[in-house]
Amino acid sequence: MARPSWTPDAKICKRAKNMAARGLTVAQIADCLGVCEATIYSKQKEFPEFLEAIKRGRSSGMDEVTSALYEKAINGDNTAIIFYLKHRDRENWGEQVIEPVQEIPPIQIILDRDEPNKATD
Repeated sequence: MARPSWTPDAKICKRAKNMAARGLTVAQIADCLGVCEATIYSKQKEFPEFLEAIKRGRSSGMDEVTSALYEKAINGDNTAIIFYLKHRDRENWGEQVIEPVQEIPPIQIILDRDEPNKATD
């Protein structure tokens, strides 16, 4: 028996948008909607409004969180300031990772005593 057809209507698009805004992955959105991840991808191709809902959800969620972080940084929250600077200006504020010095492995030279020495011939 075949599974019933699943179509992302306006209600499903709204739910998917809200979930994407909260940072859920495609796999998590699929679980919440009761479909497999492959269905989400195929329906995004088939229904542009479904794809757009997920894209807009991700963007709006990022906008909200970024705005909240920015506001905290502007208002003097030291943790927010540090986080913001480390991620927005990595060259000047990021963690400086020093590469460890790697030892060169010792070279092993094996002489074959059975072979005549060419230098003395």
